[in-house]
Amino acid sequence: MNLTGYSILSVFLAVAIHAVIVGLLLTNWQSEEHFPVTPAEKFYIDASVVKQNPHTVKKENTAKIKRQAQARRQKEKKAAQQRARLAQEALDKQAALDKQKAEEAQRKLAAIEQSRLEQLLEQQRREIAESEQQAADELAEADRARLEQEIALAVIEEQDYRRAVTDDEKAQAYVAQIQREMIQNWSRPPSARNGMQAIVRVRLVPTGEVVSVDVEESSGNDAFDRSVVQAVQKSGRFLVPADSRQFERNFRSFTVLFRPEDLRL
Repeated sequence: MNLTGYSILSVFLAVAIHAVIVGLLLTNWQSEEHFPVTPAEKFYIDASVVKQNPHTVKKENTAKIKRQAQARRQKEKKAAQQRARLAQEALDKQAALDKQKAEEAQRKLAAIEQSRLEQLLEQQRREIAESEQQAADELAEADRARLEQEIALAVIEEQDYRRAVTDDEKAQAYVAQIQREMIQNWSRPPSARNGMQAIVRVRLVPTGEVVSVDVEESSGNDAFDRSVVQAVQKSGRFLVPADSRQFERNFRSFTVLFRPEDLRL
């Protein structure tokens, strides 16, 4: 309540008290029995009205309200600043914690990656070493196999050469026998002369039987050529090697030079 309200209340109270006193006096005066009235003591109420300038009061009230509002704003500002500071501290603390966790996780991840990298490098070194060893073993095996093959081929060639020499000697012996049989079965024609010769191709079967005979190189004398063919046919069968390989090589199909030595001039 402001000062103007207090002033009005004071005036109202003074008027009310005077009205009550006057009412009491009038009531006692009109009563049927009259009693000696002792003059009442006079009471005086000192009521004073304090007058203030409304503009001054309003200005003071406005200033007070402003001060209260300003104080309230200051208090709210401080509270807001306190809350902001606490919130920022919480954020900073959480950020530091998150950073610490992230750094720890990064260190663990780096350690894991380093360990994995070392394992991969070790595995690669082991695989390279195994590959090099395997390549060396394969190369050594290949060299050994090639050397063995060369030795085997050399042995085979040596054996083939020796066998060929032996087979050729045997073949020449069989050919000489065939030539002797042809000469024994040959009938000399009248036109045969010294120095005549003919080469015939003879084809046999493994049993030595004659299959065919043809003149490959003529003597120039038909009668002489026919006599040579007839000499082979008359033999009918020749002695040949029992070895099938040697037979196929030398006597399945072969040529014979026929040249009698005792022809006339």
